[in-house]
Amino acid sequence: MRNCFRLCLVLLLATAALSLCAEPSPVVDVSNLALPAGTAAVVDSRLKQAVGEVEIVVRLGDVPLAVAQGEGAKRSGGRLTRVQQREHVSQLSRKHDELMQAVRAMDGHEIARLTKALNAVIMSVDASRVSAIAGLPNVVSIRPVGVYQLDLSETVPYIGAKTVQAAGFKGDGVTVAVLDTGIDYTHKEFGGPGTVDAYAAAYGADSSDPKNTTTDGLFPTAKVIGGFDFVGEVWPDGDLAPDPDPIDFNGHGTHVADIIGGAKGVAPGVKLYAVKVCSSTASSCNGVALLQAMDFILDPNGDGDISDAVDVVNLSLGSAYGQREDDLSEATANAVRLGVIVVAAAGNEANHPYIVSSPSTTPEVISVAQTQVPSAKRFPLVINSPAEITGHYLNTETIGWAPIVSGFTGDIVFVGRGCPADAVKPGDPEDPYLANPAGKVALIDRGGCAVSLKVDRAAKAGAIGVLLGLVAPGDPISFAFGGGDTFVETLVITKDVADSIKTQLAHSMAVNVTISPTVFVPLIGSMVASSARGPSYSYNAIKPDIGAPGASVSAEVGTGDGATAFGGTSGATPMVAGSAALLIQAYPKRAAMEIKTLLMNTAERDMQTDPALFPGVLAPITRIAGGEVRVDKALKSTTAAWDADDSTGSLSFGYHALSRDAAFSKRVTVRNYANRSRRYAISSQFRYAADTATGAVTVDAPPAVLVPANGSAQFDFRLKVKASKLPIWKLNGGSLGGAGSSLEAAEFDGYLTLVESSDTVHLPWQILPHRAADVEVLTDNLQLDREGKGTLILRNNRGAVDGRVDVFSLTGTSPRIKKKFLPGPGDNFAIIDLRSVGARLVGIGGGEFGIQFAISTFGQRSHPNYPAEFDVFIDNNLDGEFDFALFNSELGGFGASGQNVVSVVNLKDGTVTPEFFTDADLNSANAILTAPLADLGLTPDTQFSFTVVAFDNYFTGAPTDLIEGMVYTARRPRWECPAAARPRRLKPASC
Repeated sequence: MRNCFRLCLVLLLATAALSLCAEPSPVVDVSNLALPAGTAAVVDSRLKQAVGEVEIVVRLGDVPLAVAQGEGAKRSGGRLTRVQQREHVSQLSRKHDELMQAVRAMDGHEIARLTKALNAVIMSVDASRVSAIAGLPNVVSIRPVGVYQLDLSETVPYIGAKTVQAAGFKGDGVTVAVLDTGIDYTHKEFGGPGTVDAYAAAYGADSSDPKNTTTDGLFPTAKVIGGFDFVGEVWPDGDLAPDPDPIDFNGHGTHVADIIGGAKGVAPGVKLYAVKVCSSTASSCNGVALLQAMDFILDPNGDGDISDAVDVVNLSLGSAYGQREDDLSEATANAVRLGVIVVAAAGNEANHPYIVSSPSTTPEVISVAQTQVPSAKRFPLVINSPAEITGHYLNTETIGWAPIVSGFTGDIVFVGRGCPADAVKPGDPEDPYLANPAGKVALIDRGGCAVSLKVDRAAKAGAIGVLLGLVAPGDPISFAFGGGDTFVETLVITKDVADSIKTQLAHSMAVNVTISPTVFVPLIGSMVASSARGPSYSYNAIKPDIGAPGASVSAEVGTGDGATAFGGTSGATPMVAGSAALLIQAYPKRAAMEIKTLLMNTAERDMQTDPALFPGVLAPITRIAGGEVRVDKALKSTTAAWDADDSTGSLSFGYHALSRDAAFSKRVTVRNYANRSRRYAISSQFRYAADTATGAVTVDAPPAVLVPANGSAQFDFRLKVKASKLPIWKLNGGSLGGAGSSLEAAEFDGYLTLVESSDTVHLPWQILPHRAADVEVLTDNLQLDREGKGTLILRNNRGAVDGRVDVFSLTGTSPRIKKKFLPGPGDNFAIIDLRSVGARLVGIGGGEFGIQFAISTFGQRSHPNYPAEFDVFIDNNLDGEFDFALFNSELGGFGASGQNVVSVVNLKDGTVTPEFFTDADLNSANAILTAPLADLGLTPDTQFSFTVVAFDNYFTGAPTDLIEGMVYTARRPRWECPAAARPRRLKPASC
């Protein structure tokens, strides 16, 4: 049979602007990108540049002590003696002195020095001085200080911890640092006096009481053996005020510490370090404090010798869309390399692609997802009347501090937002109730203030129950306690259901509902909807790594011996940290990577997404990875397996745009801890039968591997991808940017399993293959004939799918930024490097015109939400002043929706309105921004000038590149491709 191909020719006519026909060519219609009605709202603009005093992290060239000491030094011994360690720190300190001498001459102020986890000085300085500091000797990077967000009797036995404790392993001799809001070390669960008076003696009467800044002989204790407060009691409403007393006020850290190592915790034998890095009054965690804390936990006694570094660090905090340039990520990676196990929350931003938080996205760190507790139930909202909306509505969520116990039946009244006085901010009046909730079920909108304060007000007004209605699309989530003392049973419902109820009430229809404690769907063995999804942004790797039940009843700050409900990935993370502590006691010589791998290898794989809404549907690998932690199985296992190159218990093949067939390979290390050689049978399973059925991805591994006693062996695990059989790519970063279900349709995943008579271990694997075109332009130059026309040939003869072709007038280009100026891991800034800009006239529906700006960069982004923002500044009358701008951002704010949208801002009055979804793909270097011409003060025949500025919208908010001085007339471009010759789809070659 002869091989053949057809060359696809497309005629693109280029016509000089002076010879344009009177009748313009029809424009492309992009009305499908318009935001749905009701989506647009006034939002804040991020068009400001840093001015005035800024806090920055200045990194120096020499390696920090953790790196100098060598890989695995915590357990196997390091390169440096105690004297050499102290000398290394002294050398770093001398260079810090030299740096600060120069900085003080610029009126800079030192905040902190780091020598163990990072080699850096944190300082405050006027923004105008930053470039001068960058030119000082030994300075390798400067970045702003980051801010992060805070994210038992039933759960401890469920994960196998009681079994491990009964075997004699309770975490004895293991130290765990809790980087959080502090610990109430007076609480009974930590061996304290267990009285309210004891807490008052430690904390004092209020935040200004000096008792909470001094140890007063009450701290440290036999259980909480050390720590430090790097924040103080007033930040972020005031300056950082470090002190030696890490007593908790917020309560978050006390809950976390109790789950790890309280009397009823996972590892009750551990010793705790209380390291306060988060606010007493807000959910923020200070970047300066976190970096100082990472230095502290590597040398708790501060003698310059890091042999006393803690064994485990718990970080129930993070920042969504985690980036590798985050400096906390670099610090945690260095700690793990030393031998410290770092466990961090994946985040509570739900099933949105790439939203999993840093520092948990750091490859070395254990990233923890949240799963349901064994007793979790889904209580449906049963609408009894009116007939138009009767039925069982299963997409609901309960709240730990207002659980469904007896249930209720009643008529609904809509009371509005329902915030009490002083709840939004001090001095604000209460929201007026739209109806009296006495004897009724109160429907309350989310937003404005803590949900617990809304429920407290409704309960005191006589409501028999509360329905909390979401005000934005998405699945219901649970809510943390935020104050109040009187509650009624509460159920969270979706925006769609809440709107349906409101519509009926607006038509004077009585809406009667029932919530019954006997009508439910068990949720054991499934994900919590709010648990964040991977893959990791910077590495396109499997994250989270493992899951754990996140809802526990644990120690409540200031009560002496009280306990309250606590949840989220903040509650799941300490379950895994405690599990790691148990394994460290059992296997003190094993590396941090081996402990992480054991936990992943032996976790429970059969986890569902949501048994109520999707019965029997398994959770994807990029939500649960190894599975739900089972520490008893990890303890029992005498086998571990990991990626030989990436040193983790998963096999991440990453993202690949494939226009033709491809093959990928991973090397797997198998470690046999037994005193006999063993033969392991090898098999691989797809997560979903539908993926197997496509034939697009096939797996190949040897049938078995023989591993010597107390030794290791390796084998190759291969994937082959047939591009033509891959599903058509339906993902995008605009309307589907937050659609986890669309990611599931594109990715292929499963488990590689090794079985021996006494052990079964598994490694999750995943690949994200994108069936792609391979469109090529066959010439760099275009010759025009006497009529000003020319032919440009495109071809897609090697593509696996039709190639999309969009034609724009090229308006500007920019050279590539040199590599030496680009950030690396831990640099805490991003560079958005513009490549080219184009423009075109489009139709936006209803006979109206819009304009699109196509922006291409050097370097791709996993998701268009971050770290790139593109601002197009418009001078619509050529007077030299910008009148309007359009920019892209995440709809609803940071971590809210996953959807990227284009907003127009009126630069005269500051009004900002979202208009269209951004036309951008995942893992792409391109973005198309759309705006109505009328909203920019333009017509198709208006000549205008514009400038495009690229911003780092994740770390610094600073501009990183621009293309300026471009001039354009939408209906009269200099060169035009008439509609008849304008391709939209370029088919692959065929025989």
